[in-house]
Amino acid sequence: MSETTTGRADTNETSQSVAAGETAISARLTEAAALAKAALVCADSEREAVRIVLDLDVPLSEAKTLHGAICLIGHINRKVAEATAPGD
Repeated sequence: MSETTTGRADTNETSQSVAAGETAISARLTEAAALAKAALVCADSEREAVRIVLDLDVPLSEAKTLHGAICLIGHINRKVAEATAPGD
């Protein structure tokens, strides 16, 4: 985050990062949903269905990592807001 002339953190960059992260999470979960639907279609072939379900690991793991990053950004923002709050 960059500092403005008032000394407060510029939240525009943070908002853009959070929005980009949310978009990325949505993309990963959409991919995971498509894989899950493909596994259902292949339900008659257990081996193929299991192979497809195992492919869910990557997009779900990436979505979880992105979620953690967004939570960390939120935590940092709260700490910055507390530290720069008037009356301290």
